[in-house]
Amino acid sequence: MATVRGAVRETQPVLTGAKVRLRPWTAADAATVFTACQDAEIQRRTTVPSPYSYDDAVGYVTTFAPQAWQQGDAVFAIVDVATGAPVGSIGAHGVRGGTAEVGYWVAAGARGRGLARDALRTLARWCLREAGVARLELMVDPTNTGSRRVAEAAGFVAEGTLRRRLVVQGRRIDVVMYSLLPDDAAAAAL
Repeated sequence: MATVRGAVRETQPVLTGAKVRLRPWTAADAATVFTACQDAEIQRRTTVPSPYSYDDAVGYVTTFAPQAWQQGDAVFAIVDVATGAPVGSIGAHGVRGGTAEVGYWVAAGARGRGLARDALRTLARWCLREAGVARLELMVDPTNTGSRRVAEAAGFVAEGTLRRRLVVQGRRIDVVMYSLLPDDAAAAAL
């Protein structure tokens, strides 16, 4: 078993927000991930493989996500509580080191309903209050206004632009670095 801050890591928790439930991915979710990751925006804005194959989806839900948990990180399915259906993915990497980097995507049909914001707030609450994270970071392409709105609505603070910081689809892009700290006013409201 992996450890986080010296504690033995048990089963990955299920986290509940106002509109979403964050739960571990299962093998049964592979088709949902495959379909969502055919979206050009997800392929353009994230580090998912492009083209995205069904084998990529199976590997994500059966290998990548469970290994992330065992190695001290956390990758969750975002489930819309209104429908019970998985609509996206959110993860925190670097949890063990105390500075976690958050990444997420939401399927095209689920955007614009506040699900990403609620998922980000729910994950941030868990990271800052239960997982012992001292700093959450989120890197967003400056042209991705939807993701920037999500970060800001969840209370993350824009710190500045990091030039050519991230590789997406084989090219280096600038990113806006957002952060959330446990003593930020927004963190207290999570």
